[in-house]
Amino acid sequence: MTQTTPDFSLLFVDDEVDFLETIEEYFRELGYTVYTARNGQEALMRVKEHLPRLVFLDISMPHMDGTETLRLIQEIDDDIQVIVVSGYASEDLARDLLKHGACDFFQKPVDLHRLQETVERLRTLHEI
Repeated sequence: MTQTTPDFSLLFVDDEVDFLETIEEYFRELGYTVYTARNGQEALMRVKEHLPRLVFLDISMPHMDGTETLRLIQEIDDDIQVIVVSGYASEDLARDLLKHGACDFFQKPVDLHRLQETVERLRTLHEI
């Protein structure tokens, strides 16, 4: 089991419930504190409540898309790292989101081991 720093929590934002359940279980088993949200509005509430260090953000969601959610997360705390996850985003959109503060981009379906490597790399940088 990975030893995590207590203040390095994760927030996964996606409107696909099965995806959220799978990813939440995977990272909890690794010892992370994990929060989930099914849309941008829930994500903003979780960010305000818990100030996670890393947010995985789907782009295509009802009510508030990931682009707007990213902007609002950064207004709350611009130290929060945001990784965009999408099954539909074009390369142009991905590049645009990276320019506007996202630190990485993953195309769905997501390889959980690659995601874990990214989380561990960012956690290590956070600890330095």
